Amino acid sequence: MSVVPPKFTELVGGSDYVVRTIVKSVKSEWRESHGQLHIYTLVELDVTEVVAGTPPHPLVLRILGGKVGGDELVVEGAPQFVVGQEDILFVRGNGKQFFPLTAVTHGRYPVVKDPGSGREYVARNNGEPLQAVTDVAKPLAEGAARDSQAQAKAVAQALTPTQFIQQIRAAMGAKTNARVN
Repeated sequence: MSVVPPKFTELVGGSDYVVRTIVKSVKSEWRESHGQLHIYTLVELDVTEVVAGTPPHPLVLRILGGKVGGDELVVEGAPQFVVGQEDILFVRGNGKQFFPLTAVTHGRYPVVKDPGSGREYVARNNGEPLQAVTDVAKPLAEGAARDSQAQAKAVAQALTPTQFIQQIRAAMGAKTNARVN
């Protein structure tokens, strides 16, 4: 699957809500959709912070694809969720779209703790440290191969979750102010 990367303002403005979460459970099941049975994965999330908008409670993402018994439906390129993973998610159309993240893979930003320094930072879905919100608009290639020194520098320069959330809120504020004027 190929998705055109959105600009940061498009990612923020195109989302129903933005949340910082920890994956609580992941389970797949057969569900009817438009008169046909499909496998869906239900990802239950603990919301640790509401960044923007109003998410439902409990928050359960419904994602096309998964494995039930010997049957499997794979959506190539779609992010996989693992219990315990912490993410900042841009959600759009949950329960209405086949993948409820804004711009699919561009709507998920894992929160990573560097084992060397213990520093928390935000990564892109491919594992690359997010160094600026303008990087959101870059295509998601496989994680760049870096030597350990370059990787340490990228991690040191990456946005912390707090910095990323502040920039999301600033973009939401600019969007709200533009509507008022």
